[in-house]
Amino acid sequence: MAERSYRQICALARSLDIVGDRWSMLIVRNLLLGPQRWSELIDALPGVARNLLSERLRQLERDGVLTHEGDHYQLTAAGAALERPLFALAEWAEQNAPRGPQEGYRFRLRYLMTSMRRTLPPTRREGWLQLIVDGAAYAVRLGREPTVVQGHHAAGLTVTCTSHSLLALRFQGASATALRESGALGVEGDASLLEAWVEAWRGSDAAQSS
Repeated sequence: MAERSYRQICALARSLDIVGDRWSMLIVRNLLLGPQRWSELIDALPGVARNLLSERLRQLERDGVLTHEGDHYQLTAAGAALERPLFALAEWAEQNAPRGPQEGYRFRLRYLMTSMRRTLPPTRREGWLQLIVDGAAYAVRLGREPTVVQGHHAAGLTVTCTSHSLLALRFQGASATALRESGALGVEGDASLLEAWVEAWRGSDAAQSS
């Protein structure tokens, strides 16, 4: 039971008892792609006080949303089930409270990869891509149930780039061919997977971040 409660016989109120505090849903967002260390979480949540992050992590663990071993935190099955409502909130914001990049706002690669997980539509082409972005590994699955997860996965294509190149590819209409020729995009494997991934990601109607 959360320490603070609305004390209402209402499922929505109960859910907010657990994840309604500031930072709680963003902690969940950051763990959707896979486990993170405490140091990675504090870096990915600029503005959160260290003691407040620790408090939120303890609360979420008490309520069965996440678990930890040492300094590695990961979602439980109940925590992972928050993906759909969390993404629904992001989609609501895009439709009803759109906002472009603002001065002083921070970017993290994980925000972009979580957005890709949310917006990547089903594709006829199936297969895995391995992305190495700024040295960080993420795997993308194309097909009827697309997804993005952190780490390495056996893949038919490996793409190596910087976050700057990835942003240019997605939001600035940069040509994958031009990026390859300039050396900004390293491609090894089945190039048809690259075409299918870029076409699907660019074709999504979602905005830039989750």
